[in-house]
Amino acid sequence: MESLPLINQVSLIHLIFLCLWGGVVATESVLELYPYRKKEMRENAIRYHFWIDLLVEMPLILAVIATGLTLAVLAWPISALHWVKIGCASAAVSANLVCVALVVQRGQRLNQGVGEMELWKLTRRIVTCAVAGLPFATVAAGAGFWLAYHRLLDLIK
Repeated sequence: MESLPLINQVSLIHLIFLCLWGGVVATESVLELYPYRKKEMRENAIRYHFWIDLLVEMPLILAVIATGLTLAVLAWPISALHWVKIGCASAAVSANLVCVALVVQRGQRLNQGVGEMELWKLTRRIVTCAVAGLPFATVAAGAGFWLAYHRLLDLIK
């Protein structure tokens, strides 16, 4: 039996990390939006989101970056579509890293006992930052699926 090319193995691992990261982002979205309906959940949501970002999301982001860079090296020289994907993925990751920084700042500010208005202001900034990254993530995902599809077509030819 012929083994799967290394680029396809790394692509699969990259896709797994992306799916896990997407699940975490979806979960965090619920955590961020729920306190708008149930204000008494705000402090717990802030604490949960803080620990999710530190213990789960940051390692996943680093894994996505590492596998993405590995894919770029394995696919070298890369096409214009690869550069578009890399640019959009970089923008999405950057927006998410800003969100992580804001979440950590908000968690620290909660522990310092700041006022409710400052916490809501930080929450709105987090939500805005996440929404700003979504179009870039969508383009990067679409380009990634297109590139993977064509790589698989080449594999079966």
